[in-house]
Amino acid sequence: MIESSPPIRRPNPLIWISLIVIGMIIYIFLASERDGPIEAAKEVTPVDNSGEIERSLLIPPGMRARQYIAQIREGDQPYPLAKVFEKGSDYQIEGSLADAHLLYFFSAREGFLPAIMKMGEMADPAYFLSEDSLLDHADVIQAYKWYQKAAMQGHEPAIERVKNLQLWANAESKAGNPDARQLLLNFE
Repeated sequence: MIESSPPIRRPNPLIWISLIVIGMIIYIFLASERDGPIEAAKEVTPVDNSGEIERSLLIPPGMRARQYIAQIREGDQPYPLAKVFEKGSDYQIEGSLADAHLLYFFSAREGFLPAIMKMGEMADPAYFLSEDSLLDHADVIQAYKWYQKAAMQGHEPAIERVKNLQLWANAESKAGNPDARQLLLNFE
């Protein structure tokens, strides 16, 4: 009878993989900077003019307008609404739409007629430009709201705009536009 030798036992590959992973973790820990990632992030790096944006210096959208409004509220009333509106126009030209929108809204809410008309125009389908608005698309209900507010002050161009919105809504509702149908409810 031939004696059979016991089978050769091979080590489990998971043991070797585990040892390699543990070794890599120890190497990374020992080879890394002693300060760690938090301290390294706090280091100030020199400004580089390579065209990259320094994200830590960015101001959140609308923050400058909020700070400006806070300063104005600390002062005496009546607020300098023409100045606020002008600063909103500057922000819009600069491309800071959130800041511009907030300043226009503040002025409009306080009753400044040019700001009320601007808020209406930014939502009016006849004047809407996506590059000049925070809105994704025209909002006829908002346009109506702002134009109606100006019309209540007797502003003739606003009265005409309300009439134009009604004409638009009549034509568009026949085409099945749900926004136009909703707007028509305001005219009944």
